[in-house]
Amino acid sequence: MENYRIGFIGAGNMSQALIAGLLDSGAVSKEQLAAVDPLPAALQSLDAIGIRTSDDMSIVTRDSDLVFLGVKPQVAQSVLTQLAQTLSPEQIVVSMMAGVQTSQIEMHIVREIPVVRVMPPPLVRLRLGACALCPGRFASANHLLRVRQLLEQVGSAVEVSEAQMDAVTGLSGSGPAYVYAIIDALADGGVRAGLPRATALQLAAQTVAGAGQMVLRSELHPAQLKEQVTSPGGTTIAGLHALEQGGLRAALMNAVVEASKRSRELGTS
Repeated sequence: MENYRIGFIGAGNMSQALIAGLLDSGAVSKEQLAAVDPLPAALQSLDAIGIRTSDDMSIVTRDSDLVFLGVKPQVAQSVLTQLAQTLSPEQIVVSMMAGVQTSQIEMHIVREIPVVRVMPPPLVRLRLGACALCPGRFASANHLLRVRQLLEQVGSAVEVSEAQMDAVTGLSGSGPAYVYAIIDALADGGVRAGLPRATALQLAAQTVAGAGQMVLRSELHPAQLKEQVTSPGGTTIAGLHALEQGGLRAALMNAVVEASKRSRELGTS
C-alpha cells in the first residue's frame, strides 16, 4: 500500500469517507493521496489536513496508480471524455458511480484501460464498510486484487458480477440510511415507553451495532439467533408480532429493490 498513489476525481461525501478510512487505517499516508473537484468548498477539509488538491484533473491522471471516480453519474460522460486524453494502461480506473457500467466507462476511455467498479458505503469512514467490486473487460485478476486489498483496509470486500452491482447499491450502499431510520424509530419507541431521549438513542444504536456483530461472528442464521431470544408468550414475540403487523420485513425488502432499480436508472439517464 505504501507505494500506491491514489487520486480522487470528485471530492464529495463518498470520496471523503473513503479517504478518511484509508488514512485511519495507517496503510495509506496523506502524501499518497490527491483530489480534484471543480468546487473549492468540497476540497477545503482535505486541503486542511495536507492532501494535495486542485481543480485541475491532470494532477490525478498524471501521477496516480489508482484513479477513483467519485462524480455523479449525470456528469460521467464529460468527465470520462477529459480522462481519456491522459490515462495510461498502467493505471486502474476505479468507478464509484452508481449505475454506470464498466462497459460505458470503457467506451468513453476508448483505450484498453483496466476499470474496476466498486460500491463503498459511507461506513468506510469508520473502516466498517461492506464493499463490493467487479472487474471490467480489461481488468485482470491482479488489478482486482489491488483494489480489493485497498478496500479491505476500510472494511470487508466481496467480488460480485457486474449484473449484481445495482443490488449491492440498493443493499449495502443505501443500507446505512435504512438502519439510521430503524435506530431513530427504536429510540422513538423507547421515548414513547418512558425513556429519556438520550438514553433511548444510546440503547437503540448499541443494540443495532451489537446485533450486527453477532450475525457476523456467529455461524447461525439470523432467524436462529432471533429464536434464541424469543420465549413463548414473552416480550420479544409480542414485539415481533407488532413488526409483522406493520410490515417491517416487506418494507425493508422493498427499499432494497427500489434503490437497486434507481441505481439502474441512473446508469441509463
